[in-house]
Amino acid sequence: MNSIILSNGVRMPNMGIGTNWMKYKELKTVMEAGFSAGFRAIDTARDYGNEPVVGQVFHDILKESGGKYRREDFFLTTKIGNGQQIRGKIGEEIDRSLKNLKTDYIDLWLMHWPYPGYYERTWHEMEKVYESGKVRAIGVANYDVRHFERLLSSGVGTVPMVNQFEYHPLRTAGNLVGYMRSKGIRIQSYAPLCRLVTPLRESQFLKDLCQKYNKSLGQIILRWHVQQGDDMPVFKSYRPSRFAENIDVFDFSLTEDEFEQISSLNQDYKYHIESVNCPGY
Repeated sequence: MNSIILSNGVRMPNMGIGTNWMKYKELKTVMEAGFSAGFRAIDTARDYGNEPVVGQVFHDILKESGGKYRREDFFLTTKIGNGQQIRGKIGEEIDRSLKNLKTDYIDLWLMHWPYPGYYERTWHEMEKVYESGKVRAIGVANYDVRHFERLLSSGVGTVPMVNQFEYHPLRTAGNLVGYMRSKGIRIQSYAPLCRLVTPLRESQFLKDLCQKYNKSLGQIILRWHVQQGDDMPVFKSYRPSRFAENIDVFDFSLTEDEFEQISSLNQDYKYHIESVNCPGY
């Protein structure tokens, strides 16, 4: 798998496994399938309610592999939620995540939401954790330009290295992506296939691309993501076979015109509405 270089030189794989809400048995099945297919990045969060489950599954797979898989070969992302921001003991929260995930470092630690009244203070505390070496990189999630501008005006020492947000051909977020690229902030895209909603499934142009390249609709859209060079799509699936299919996007390239036509499908459509999870967003 190719990688994306963050602003501090850390390498982030350009595709990741989502784990939200999954339980041990189902998660172990899909993570084993994902690792076998070549995935080396895992995404979780405190507020997914299963951070300890992710840690146990990861620990067990590494142990059972007999040395085939090593911790240092994987890129582990977790997030600090709104409740933890309100409590304010940010240094203690990373220690809890490290314990939950059974590891002595996190590759990428994200602030899950720009929670109003708290996110600037939270970031400054996250910077201290980053300086301690417990996390290799820090970033944010669900930020828009206005959140970045307010955060950066608060006198940060480290610009967020990543922003995880909903990003797909129906929501290309031109202003946000342009701003992020001007600051060297990389993309982690969630809902990267937008659940293959009707406008994607019924697009004749996408159907034609599937036929041209002998690829599935999901593979065409994931190729659109990874071809950007700074975009790491994170997807969740309960179907083990999906991982081998979705990683099989590195043997073809979209033309510049095809890439632009996929981007032109933009409707500023969101599958997930931020204000549901972040009041005052």
